[in-house]
Amino acid sequence: MVAALLVASASALPAQQQTGDSARGGLLSALPIRFSGDVNSSGELYGASGTQARRPGQSWRANVNSQLTFLGSFSVGVSFLLSNEGSQLRQNVSQFGLNPRWRWATFHVGDFSQNYSAYTVQGARLRGTGVDVRPGILRFSVQHGTAQRTVASGGAGNLAYKRTLTAALIGIGREQSSFLDVLVMRAKDDPGSLQQALADTLLLDTIPVALRPRYDVRPQQNLVLGTQGQATLFSRRLVVRQEAALGVITRDAESPAATPSGVTGGSALGGLIPVTLSTSRDYALKLDGSYMVGPGSVTAGYEYVGPGFTSLGLAYVINDRRAYRLGGTMRLLAGRVNLQGQVEHQNDNLAGQKAYTTDRNSLLLSASGMVTPTVTTALTVMGSGIANGATVDTFLVDNRSLAVTANAAAQTTLFGMRSSVSLAYAFQQTSDGNVITRIPQVTVHNVSAAVQLGISRALSLAPSLSVAATRTEGAASQENVFVGLRAQGRVGALRPSAALSRSFSGGRTVTSLTAQVGWTLPWETRLSLQGRHVRYGAVGVRPAFRESFLTMSVSRSF
Repeated sequence: MVAALLVASASALPAQQQTGDSARGGLLSALPIRFSGDVNSSGELYGASGTQARRPGQSWRANVNSQLTFLGSFSVGVSFLLSNEGSQLRQNVSQFGLNPRWRWATFHVGDFSQNYSAYTVQGARLRGTGVDVRPGILRFSVQHGTAQRTVASGGAGNLAYKRTLTAALIGIGREQSSFLDVLVMRAKDDPGSLQQALADTLLLDTIPVALRPRYDVRPQQNLVLGTQGQATLFSRRLVVRQEAALGVITRDAESPAATPSGVTGGSALGGLIPVTLSTSRDYALKLDGSYMVGPGSVTAGYEYVGPGFTSLGLAYVINDRRAYRLGGTMRLLAGRVNLQGQVEHQNDNLAGQKAYTTDRNSLLLSASGMVTPTVTTALTVMGSGIANGATVDTFLVDNRSLAVTANAAAQTTLFGMRSSVSLAYAFQQTSDGNVITRIPQVTVHNVSAAVQLGISRALSLAPSLSVAATRTEGAASQENVFVGLRAQGRVGALRPSAALSRSFSGGRTVTSLTAQVGWTLPWETRLSLQGRHVRYGAVGVRPAFRESFLTMSVSRSF
């Protein structure tokens, strides 16, 4: 397996590396190039009896994360992943990117993702180039590349135009204190990308333009202008953060052109993006602030995302929402008691275009305390509700949930051994008030207990027990029981552990036995071997079956 090959390669190091750290350091210091990083590999054997196999009989994976540094200041990062299971993927997800760094400048070539803000560019992966420059309190960044590739197969609803994205950021200040950034993002689809990829079987060029069939997706253009910043005042007791963006979206770049002066704000935008009958604009705004008051703090926030706001530089965006947040923390009794709370309200229908407005309210309260230096407790309450107040049952939304958790932990001595004991209780309940699409109310009670016994410095045992009772309206109740025992040890450079568990759920018994050993080898190499055997008992007409796993992994830093 690959893991065994890596062990062999780790032992076949150059003689300079095997003679000690001083010799190795002397050699590396004499070279203008330094290669560092880590390599990880794993191999797995799998077997099943009494059921169809859910995994291949054997599999392997290897990945490398490396950094090549020139002259102590210019660096290039290279990463790749190999697996014998990758050939089964139907989509080509091959990616390769270089990120060389020189002093305060970082360059991106190939596939990369560089986030700017929550309203402009975030989560978008480009194939192209980019640069980030941060000399002192100044910073400048620009990126350009392909954000979406042409998809010309898969049927209606799965087509996509090739999309090019360009974004830039310029700012001043330090992100840990006060700063201000100005951002711009422009994305544009290539209308000809699908026409070139799809075979013309209808002789479109012989049909008048107004009568030609149209794809179910349309080429889009998008421009977003934004700012983000932070101000710290009164010796950092007050921190205020803001982010704002104006988004202009053309849903169909081939729609008839419009007169910019006839569109609100069109005269100013006409020189930046073509204005058509499908062009619209909207904005997003977020304000957050926190203030330290004695032993506590107060936080507040406001967010508005217009129903028409869109940024094609985001992996996803939820618009048409307004949110208010208020929270705070408090430390009492010299820090032995900590209180925290937050309330939030959200609603949609910002443009008044819907018959009913949906309100979302949530509440979080938590308290933790130190009863004695060895006993701690915590209590958390979370409640949420979503409702729209519709008078027609078909459109009514009325979902509510409540969760309460309480736990206590103590450091003590049991049977002459240093031990820790923990107890926990959890309550959850969800309900739906719509009589037509109603989901039955579900209530869950869970009680768990765990003990950790320090048998010696090299051995510890941890038995645990958990019982959950589920009550579903209109259905029989169900009890689930979990019993487990875990042992951990240390024998020289070895770190062995074993776990035995048995659960009873829905009339089925599941027994699991896991054993693992870790070993630290020379040259910063770590070896891990794990075996797991699971037996699923019979339930109803489904017979019992078994599964076994044997995994070996090797990782090495260099």
